[in-house]
Amino acid sequence: MTRIPAHAIIAALIIAASLLVAPALASEGAPSTIPHAFYGQVYGPDGSNAPAGSIIVASVEGNEAGTILVGPTGVYGTAYGGGAKLVVWTPALQPGKNITFYIDGVRAVESALFESGGVTNLTLTASAALPKERPEESTTRPVNATGGQSVIVDGGGASAVLTTTGDFQGETIVFTLFTSSPDDQPVPPGTRDVGRFAEITSTIGNDNIQTVIVRVHYTDADVVGIDESSIRVYWWSTTGAWEQLPGGVDTAANVAWGETDHFSTFGLFGAAPKPSPGGGGSGGAVPVVTPDTTITPVETTPAPVDAPETGAPLAAVTGTAGTAAPAEDEPVAGAAEPLPVAAVVLIVVAIGAAGFLLLRRT
Repeated sequence: MTRIPAHAIIAALIIAASLLVAPALASEGAPSTIPHAFYGQVYGPDGSNAPAGSIIVASVEGNEAGTILVGPTGVYGTAYGGGAKLVVWTPALQPGKNITFYIDGVRAVESALFESGGVTNLTLTASAALPKERPEESTTRPVNATGGQSVIVDGGGASAVLTTTGDFQGETIVFTLFTSSPDDQPVPPGTRDVGRFAEITSTIGNDNIQTVIVRVHYTDADVVGIDESSIRVYWWSTTGAWEQLPGGVDTAANVAWGETDHFSTFGLFGAAPKPSPGGGGSGGAVPVVTPDTTITPVETTPAPVDAPETGAPLAAVTGTAGTAAPAEDEPVAGAAEPLPVAAVVLIVVAIGAAGFLLLRRT
């Protein structure tokens, strides 16, 4: 009987192990770039320091690629090696891509080119006046619009169903959310503040917008002491007052919507419930009643939240009409399965045993 040399057995085991391990390592994937870090001074348009707590967002082709808070006043990030910085990176980001910066939703004058592994001291200056209040959230979203067709752009606490007059590719919409009016605007007469405001801007000019349905979400806690059925979306007009938009409210989904033809600052307001006839009492339920006539709600036929316009083709959050975005945790077809831990252990044990046998023969 022919005996197989021990060294041949070991070589075969090593080759087999490499064939099994290689696909597992390949499935992990290695990023082609590493983050670009930024720090420096940050100013308003008049040269004053940006307030502490201001949100700086880095955006690449409309996609948010990094964020940091200003703090202390007029400073974001730190110069020393281990300090916090504005880290800019996405899996698809390649060197040379343009990075746009926003301060509390206001675009910065300065921009930068992505450099894999770079560390840059960059001063940022707001291109317009910063809001007086600090936002709760600010984010950027990409939009690709086809003229005459609706596209949904979701900014989290607020969203927009946008129809443009022409085709626009690679544009950006910025959603900045507040819990109080961003510039201390007074509450409209006869209403109460729901505590939900959204400042929405875009690289698509208002002149190119056919219609936009603005949707703003709220919580049950926001509407305590407010007749929920009376909540409407208002916009801060050029006349210096809040004006109600045609729209409605879905009290089951906790979202109100209004239709307009431009981006602006939007807020939710509603009326206080009227007392029940005959005065108060203990333990009785408060009936839902018609809101104060001072609000004059403008109703339209309530459209489903996911289809505000019947018959109009809707697009995915970041794509053109008819393109669906994959779920974040959805498995990718054809992806290699990770190598089981038990298989790796068996391979290592087999190689070790073969080596021991070889040593004994020698």
